[in-house]
Amino acid sequence: MISLEKNYFRIFNFFIVAIPITLIFRELSTFLILFFTAFNLFFFRKLQFNKRKLFWVLIISSPLLLDILFFWNNDSFILGIKATEKHLPLLLFPLFIIGHPQKIDFRKVITQYSIAMSVILTLLFLRYIVLHSESFMKYLSGKHLWEMGYHFAKSFGTHAPWLNLHVAFFTIISFYLSLINLLKNKKTAIIYTLIFLISFFFLMYINTRTAVFGTVLSIIITTLIIKSQNKRTIIKSGSILLLIIILSLTFFIKSFPYSLKKYTSGSFSNLEMVGRLDEFEKPEEEVYNKLVTRLSIWKSSLELAQKSPIYGYGASDSKKELNNYYKETNQLFLSKHQFPVHNQFIDFFLKYGFLGFACAFIYVFSIIYIGLKDRNPVIISFFTLFFLANLTEDFLIIFSGIAFSGFWLSLFANNYNH
Repeated sequence: MISLEKNYFRIFNFFIVAIPITLIFRELSTFLILFFTAFNLFFFRKLQFNKRKLFWVLIISSPLLLDILFFWNNDSFILGIKATEKHLPLLLFPLFIIGHPQKIDFRKVITQYSIAMSVILTLLFLRYIVLHSESFMKYLSGKHLWEMGYHFAKSFGTHAPWLNLHVAFFTIISFYLSLINLLKNKKTAIIYTLIFLISFFFLMYINTRTAVFGTVLSIIITTLIIKSQNKRTIIKSGSILLLIIILSLTFFIKSFPYSLKKYTSGSFSNLEMVGRLDEFEKPEEEVYNKLVTRLSIWKSSLELAQKSPIYGYGASDSKKELNNYYKETNQLFLSKHQFPVHNQFIDFFLKYGFLGFACAFIYVFSIIYIGLKDRNPVIISFFTLFFLANLTEDFLIIFSGIAFSGFWLSLFANNYNH
């Protein structure tokens, strides 16, 4: 008891670094969050709140509160509980992180996070090469490159778009640390630039379009924000890193030429076929991962949501109702694969009506509010990445996206409120 009390801040800081590192491993991070919760409940008297802190706890936990408010709209009690339980981290993280009595050292956290992520991903990749050497060599020869990142993510039990959300933020952090150290400390600059190259490699290897686009845009934003603070230093540093990025992209595209097609004609073709996917002879091969499929899903989701704009269809029933709507409107391809909404704002509109859309909007845009107030390029980049990700996916319905956003937003709010 005395030892725990004496080492309270040290143990808390361990959790703050360990939790975001383990979020790519569902079971491990779940156990860590449970221990983090037990630890903070034991020392609950140490937490400090005021009206401003409680306001931010309310903002971050709003998706959970929405689940509770509309719980009656679920047909199944058990499924309703499961849907609500997913959002529990959005209450636990803000309570314990925003309510922490001290300002958490943000720079120290992201520094340790970037180093640990580079080591973990490198070890996972080496493991992948050993255990899946046949698949790795197949991709290296240029075959079936569309499944490359998905196969790597699946090798340790996760999904490529979810994994690349974490890797994208890791890349942004690594770029930021490289930029601010490049002309200040040559030794650390070399280390962070190496970490940035490692992160950029994994970003491109997993190669999900939204994550890559969001990262590139965030890198530009980060450079511009820091440039306004220290022009001469950042122009030199940014030029060096930009050259590194261009060389890395050139090398990657030459090694994996499929990537160029994926980001051009592969993504944006057949847009005139929105809502008419069954007219393709082989839609699985022609449009499965293209924008036209996303647009067709959004069109159906909005049509259905507009039929119940006040209450929605419930957290546990909306997907079932959407699948039924696919069948009712004779969209056999969408019905066969039971596609979820793939847009967080529309997803919450479908689940909870107008209040759900407002909740998703406030939750996501609270990040940019803190970022602009603190003029912090990492937070602004996080918003850019998370906003774009939720336009093409629904990350607030899966543990990876819920815990990822809830943890980092709580950390941002801790710094903003101290």
